[in-house]
Amino acid sequence: MGKIFTGDRKSPVLFTSQNMIDKKKIQKIAESAELDKEFIVVDIEVKPVNKFTVFLESLDGISISDCVKVSRHIEQHFNRDEEDYELNVSSAGIDKPLTAPLQFIKNIGRVAEVITTNDKKQKGVLKAYSTKSITLAYSDKEKAEGSNKKILVEKEIEIEFNNIKTVTIVVSFK
Repeated sequence: MGKIFTGDRKSPVLFTSQNMIDKKKIQKIAESAELDKEFIVVDIEVKPVNKFTVFLESLDGISISDCVKVSRHIEQHFNRDEEDYELNVSSAGIDKPLTAPLQFIKNIGRVAEVITTNDKKQKGVLKAYSTKSITLAYSDKEKAEGSNKKILVEKEIEIEFNNIKTVTIVVSFK
C-alpha cells in the first residue's frame, strides 16, 4: 500500500511504492555469469523506476555476445510478474572514467587525462599503476641549460589516488 499525500487537502493523491531491485543483488548475479573470459563488473548505474545499466570490463574486451549472456543470466534471477525493470548490459566504454584496477592495467601505454582534486588537468601516457597511484609520462618544454631556447623534455609524474578526481582515456583519431 502506498502513502497518501493530500497536497492541498482537497483531493488525495496516491503514490505507490514499487519493489526496488537492489544494486548489490544485480552486481552479485552479474558477477556469477559464466563467460569464456575473465571479466569484472565495473559499475552499475541505477536510474529511477528500476532502470539499470551494468558495465563490464575484461582484458580481452567485452563483445555484444558477452553482454547478451550476462543480461540473460541476470534476467533468469528475476520474475517479470513481480519486478518491473529495464536492464542494459554494456562494455565500460572508452568515454567513462577508469575506476577498477583492471581498467588501469588494460590501458597502460595509452594517453590518459587526469583531473586532480584541486581541478588541475594532467595529460600523459599511462606508464604504471599501483594500488596507491598511477604514473604518467609526458613532454614539457624547458629552457636548455645555458640557452634561452626551450627544448622538449620527457618527464614522469606519479599521482596518488587520494589526489585524483577522475582518469579518462584520451581518444585520438589519427
